[in-house]
Amino acid sequence: MCKKTILSVCLFLLGNMAFAQGVLQVTDISQPNDVYSSAEDEAAVIIRCHESIPLKFSSTMDKSADPFQTELQGADSVYYIAFPTGNRYRGRELTIIARGFSPVVLNLDLQPKQLLSFQIIDPNATVDAGCYRGHRNKGMEEIKNSNYEEARNQFIVARECSDCDAEENEKNIATTDSLILFRAQAEEAFKLLDYVQAGKLYSKVIALNPYDTYATNRNTICVQNFAQECGAIFSKAEFYYTERDYDRAKALYEQVIAKECTSNLAIATERLNAINTQQRARRDHSHVISYEWRKDVPIGIHTGSYNMHKVGGFFQLDLNPEVFNAIRKDCQYGDKKFPEMNIAFGWTIKIANPVWIHFGPGFTGKMYYGEYAKDKYPTDGYGDEGLQLLDLDKMGVDKTATTMPKDIPTGTTKDDDIEDAWKHTNFAFAVSPVVGLTVKYSYFAFRLTYQYRWSIQSKLKDFMGPSRLSIGVGVAF
Repeated sequence: MCKKTILSVCLFLLGNMAFAQGVLQVTDISQPNDVYSSAEDEAAVIIRCHESIPLKFSSTMDKSADPFQTELQGADSVYYIAFPTGNRYRGRELTIIARGFSPVVLNLDLQPKQLLSFQIIDPNATVDAGCYRGHRNKGMEEIKNSNYEEARNQFIVARECSDCDAEENEKNIATTDSLILFRAQAEEAFKLLDYVQAGKLYSKVIALNPYDTYATNRNTICVQNFAQECGAIFSKAEFYYTERDYDRAKALYEQVIAKECTSNLAIATERLNAINTQQRARRDHSHVISYEWRKDVPIGIHTGSYNMHKVGGFFQLDLNPEVFNAIRKDCQYGDKKFPEMNIAFGWTIKIANPVWIHFGPGFTGKMYYGEYAKDKYPTDGYGDEGLQLLDLDKMGVDKTATTMPKDIPTGTTKDDDIEDAWKHTNFAFAVSPVVGLTVKYSYFAFRLTYQYRWSIQSKLKDFMGPSRLSIGVGVAF
C-alpha cells in the first residue's frame, strides 16, 4: 500500500513538471529568393526569437550547431547557423532548446546555398504575464505589426506598473521613438525624390524592425528608382563626353559621384579625371605644335605635351623634298641632294617655367643612287670626284670620260639595264638620339634641338654627318 502511494505521488509530480513546460510556436518566414552566399556548398538557418528567451541548438548530423553569428535586431535575438550539405546529411534534425520550454525539433533537408528563416514566439506570453509584461508584450506585438504609435502608448502605460523594468521599458520607448522618427523622415525624403536618403532611413527602420513590410517595400522602390536615376544621369554624361561637350559632361559625372552610384562610379571617376586633365592642359597651354628646320631637312613638324606638373611626351618628323622625288622614282646619281628623313620621340620635363627639356631616341634614314665600287661611298654625289667612286662597268659609262655625263650613257648593254644601274638605290641608317630645350610662353613656343648621329655603317659616318641642330617655332594651346 505504501509503495503504491509513493508511486502515485511521483507520477503526479512528473505530470506537473511536464505540464509546467511551456510550448514555443515556430513559423517559417523564409522568402523564395533567399540565398546563402558561401564559398563552399553550405546552407544556413536563421532563427529569430525575443531576447527574453535565449536559445541553444543541437543537431543529429553535426558535432556542433552553434551559431556563427548572433545579433540583436530590435527586441529580437537573431541566430545564424551554417550547415554542410550533401546526401550524408539527409534526415538532419535541429533541436531548439529554451529554458522553461519543451524542445522544438525542425526537420531540415538543406540544399547548397539554401537559406531558411524561422520565427519563434511564446504564444502564451500575454497569459498571466502581470501588468508590466502584459503591456510590454502588447507593445512588442504592435511593433511587429508596424503600429508604432500604439506600441509607444503601451510602453508609456507600462511605466505605471509596479513591476515595471524601468531600464528595459525606456529602451523600448527609445526604439519606438527612433522607428517613428526614421519612418517620418524617410517618407519626407521619398516625397522629395531623394531616394538615397530615403533608402538609408528605411534601412534604419528595417534594422530596428525586420517585420516592417512597408519599409521593406519602400526601400526596394528607392533602390530601383535610384538605379534608374543613376543610369539616366550617366547615359547623358556619356553622350556629352562623346560629343566633346566636356563642361556639361563634367557636371553630370560629378552628380554620379556625389550620389555614389555604385554601378557607374568607377567609370565616372575615370572620365572626370580625364576631363580635368584635359582642361588643366588647356589652361596651361600644354600642347605644342611647331615647324622645325634642320640642315638638309627643311620640312619638319613637331607635336608634344609640355605639362606643368608631370612628364609629357613629344614626336618629331623631318624630311626634305627629295623624299617625294624618291617616291616618284625621279632621282638618280648626280643629284645635288639626297632623300633624307628623321624621326624622334621621347619625354618632356619642366625645368622651371617657361623652360622645358626634351630628350629621347631617334632614327635617321638617307638614300643615295648609283652602283658604287667596292668600299667606295658617296660624299656629295656630284661632280668629277663623285664619279670616281662609281663602278663604271656596271653603269655602262665610258671609262675614258673625264666628266660626269649629262645624260644616261648608252653602251653595248640594254638601255634599261644602264638606267637601272644609274638609279640603283642605296640606303644609309643612323641611330639619332636628341636632346634640347623648349621655351613656352602663353600661346608661343620656341625649340632648339641637338641631334647626335651614330652611323650603323662606320664607313658612311662622313656621309651621314656626326650631328645636327634644329630650330623650331610654333604655338602652344
